[in-house]
Amino acid sequence: MQDSAHILQDQVQQAITEQQPLSIQGGNSKAFYGFAVQGDVLSTSAHRGVIEYEPTELVLRARAGTPLSEIEALLKQHQQMLACEPPYFSPTATLGGAVAAGLSGPSRPYRAGIQDTVLGCTVLNGQAQILRFGGKVMKNVAGYDVSRLMAGSMGCLGIILDVTLKVIPSTKAEKSIVFTIEPDRSLAFINDLRKRGLPLSASCQLSDQLMVRFSAGIKEIAGLENRLTEHYSFIEWFKADDHSFWKNLREHKLPFFDQARTLWRLSLPADVDVYGLVDNPENVLTEWGGCLHWLKTTKPATDIFKHAADNNGQATLFRYLQTETPDNIFQPLAPPLAQWHKNLKAALDPLSILNPGKMYVQD
Repeated sequence: MQDSAHILQDQVQQAITEQQPLSIQGGNSKAFYGFAVQGDVLSTSAHRGVIEYEPTELVLRARAGTPLSEIEALLKQHQQMLACEPPYFSPTATLGGAVAAGLSGPSRPYRAGIQDTVLGCTVLNGQAQILRFGGKVMKNVAGYDVSRLMAGSMGCLGIILDVTLKVIPSTKAEKSIVFTIEPDRSLAFINDLRKRGLPLSASCQLSDQLMVRFSAGIKEIAGLENRLTEHYSFIEWFKADDHSFWKNLREHKLPFFDQARTLWRLSLPADVDVYGLVDNPENVLTEWGGCLHWLKTTKPATDIFKHAADNNGQATLFRYLQTETPDNIFQPLAPPLAQWHKNLKAALDPLSILNPGKMYVQD
């Protein structure tokens, strides 16, 4: 358990003096995400350790460099878990990196997103100031919610030193069922499952197969198949035996996630069609009850971003080939949002030394 905050603070102060950009890294598990940053490496990996954990209060506070695997192992001892199932993408993944990336796993629409679980954080800004935001309970989060603003900020607004998270009890039992159903019918079907009070905790549509995870108490899961037989005998379905499926989905280890192909991430209202953006329906994988789509497509980036903007959504060029040089990775911002983005950056990092250009060229 090590507190390296003042060492990191000295490094930022030196960067300010020399006007030298810093490339912020934790476990470096998500280095592929966003634009590469040119600058001296500032590593948070040594700034690690659980500061406070109150199982009865469902609250945990840990330093940014703490490995996610250590946090989840500790929670498991107390039959608790992180609600958002954050992806690792590498065994070296850290808590700070998970929050900074702002990515959530398959349970996002049914439990919480990572930004929903952040109660507070300590941040080292671009002026070498250590600032504390938020608290240990939701009612302490008043005014500008800067702590949650750190979720998805990619290190551009500040270096996360520690995070206070709300955790949840682990579910006692789970069962995954595969339904044979066309993509254009799956949204209505998922909504019907929820209307009947079935305990959905994840969904994944690929071609004409919809896999749904149900999580609840032992007794409720034991009676699940009887309820499905009662209400959905007109749909072909079977119990899935692959217990690693959801972890492999979260970590992009399913065959669909062929890293030899460009991969887009689209977050859209559930009723928006994306199949017109691909040349083969098998190049679309849909999660989150129809709201998150992974696409393998050769469509121009301008078409993808426009489709997302026209439908009140967001597109991200999640992975791209080294031979490609994209103009944008994240959804281009409308002028008012771009100005707010610049104002936030100027307030917290006026010299633009923290991960400059990680998200947008103007960072």
